[in-house]
Amino acid sequence: MSVNIDLAFTVTGAADEPQAREIADALGELMCEESIDGYVSITVGTGEDGACLVSGKSRFPLSISGFHRWQPHFEGLFVFTVAEVAAAARPEISWGYPDEEY
Repeated sequence: MSVNIDLAFTVTGAADEPQAREIADALGELMCEESIDGYVSITVGTGEDGACLVSGKSRFPLSISGFHRWQPHFEGLFVFTVAEVAAAARPEISWGYPDEEY
Protein backbone atom coordinates (compact mmCIF):
# COMPACT_ATOMS: atom_id res chain seq x y z
CA MET A 1 0.00 0.00 0.00
CA SER A 2 1.32 3.45 -0.81
CA VAL A 3 0.87 6.67 1.10
CA ASN A 4 1.10 10.28 -0.04
CA ILE A 5 3.89 12.14 1.72
CA ASP A 6 5.17 15.72 1.71
CA LEU A 7 8.92 15.97 2.23
CA ALA A 8 10.67 19.10 3.46
CA PHE A 9 14.19 19.51 4.78
CA THR A 10 16.72 22.07 5.91
CA VAL A 11 20.45 21.73 6.38
CA THR A 12 22.09 24.42 8.49
CA GLY A 13 25.67 24.82 9.63
CA ALA A 14 27.39 24.94 6.25
CA ALA A 15 30.71 26.78 6.53
CA ASP A 16 30.08 28.93 3.46
CA GLU A 17 28.18 29.08 0.17
CA PRO A 18 30.53 26.70 -1.73
CA GLN A 19 30.03 24.08 0.97
CA ALA A 20 26.26 24.64 0.93
CA ARG A 21 26.29 24.11 -2.85
CA GLU A 22 28.30 20.92 -2.38
CA ILE A 23 25.71 19.69 0.13
CA ALA A 24 22.91 20.56 -2.32
CA ASP A 25 24.67 18.66 -5.12
CA ALA A 26 25.17 15.61 -2.91
CA LEU A 27 21.51 15.67 -1.86
CA GLY A 28 20.52 16.01 -5.51
CA GLU A 29 22.42 12.80 -6.22
CA LEU A 30 20.64 11.11 -3.31
CA MET A 31 17.26 12.19 -4.67
CA CYS A 32 18.26 10.74 -8.05
CA GLU A 33 19.35 7.44 -6.44
CA GLU A 34 16.01 7.26 -4.63
CA SER A 35 14.12 8.07 -7.88
CA ILE A 36 12.52 11.24 -6.49
CA ASP A 37 14.82 13.79 -8.12
CA GLY A 38 12.13 15.13 -10.44
CA TYR A 39 9.78 15.63 -7.51
CA VAL A 40 11.99 17.47 -5.00
CA SER A 41 13.40 20.97 -5.39
CA ILE A 42 16.64 21.87 -3.58
CA THR A 43 17.87 25.42 -3.04
CA VAL A 44 20.81 27.14 -1.43
CA GLY A 45 19.96 30.30 0.46
CA THR A 46 20.57 32.38 3.53
CA GLY A 47 18.81 31.95 6.85
CA GLU A 48 17.50 34.70 9.11
CA ASP A 49 20.87 34.74 10.87
CA GLY A 50 22.70 35.35 7.58
CA ALA A 51 24.24 31.86 7.49
CA CYS A 52 24.11 29.69 4.36
CA LEU A 53 21.61 26.87 4.35
CA VAL A 54 20.23 24.23 2.03
CA SER A 55 16.51 23.60 1.88
CA GLY A 56 14.24 21.41 -0.11
CA LYS A 57 10.69 20.29 -0.46
CA SER A 58 8.58 18.05 -2.60
CA ARG A 59 6.78 19.89 -5.37
CA PHE A 60 3.68 17.79 -4.72
CA PRO A 61 2.95 14.74 -2.55
CA LEU A 62 5.18 11.73 -3.12
CA SER A 63 3.42 8.39 -3.39
CA ILE A 64 5.62 5.98 -1.44
CA SER A 65 4.96 2.24 -1.15
CA GLY A 66 6.12 0.78 2.14
CA PHE A 67 6.80 4.20 3.64
CA HIS A 68 7.32 2.73 7.12
CA ARG A 69 10.33 0.80 5.72
CA TRP A 70 11.59 3.49 3.34
CA GLN A 71 11.48 6.39 5.82
CA PRO A 72 14.29 5.19 8.15
CA HIS A 73 16.33 4.06 5.13
CA PHE A 74 16.02 7.48 3.48
CA GLU A 75 16.63 9.43 6.70
CA GLY A 76 19.81 7.45 7.36
CA LEU A 77 21.11 8.07 3.85
CA PHE A 78 20.18 11.74 4.12
CA VAL A 79 22.13 12.25 7.36
CA PHE A 80 25.09 10.24 6.00
CA THR A 81 25.14 12.23 2.75
CA VAL A 82 25.21 15.56 4.58
CA ALA A 83 27.88 14.35 7.05
CA GLU A 84 30.13 13.19 4.22
CA VAL A 85 30.25 16.75 2.88
CA ALA A 86 30.08 18.76 6.11
CA ALA A 87 30.39 16.97 9.44
CA ALA A 88 29.29 20.09 11.35
CA ALA A 89 26.11 20.60 9.29
CA ARG A 90 22.75 19.90 10.90
CA PRO A 91 20.14 18.16 8.72
CA GLU A 92 16.45 18.23 9.61
CA ILE A 93 13.67 16.42 7.77
CA SER A 94 9.95 16.92 8.23
CA TRP A 95 7.22 14.76 6.77
CA GLY A 96 3.69 15.82 6.00
CA TYR A 97 0.65 13.63 5.43
CA PRO A 98 -1.63 15.58 3.07
CA ASP A 99 -4.32 12.90 2.99
CA GLU A 100 -4.83 13.34 6.74
CA GLU A 101 -5.19 17.13 6.57
CA TYR A 102 -8.72 18.41 6.65
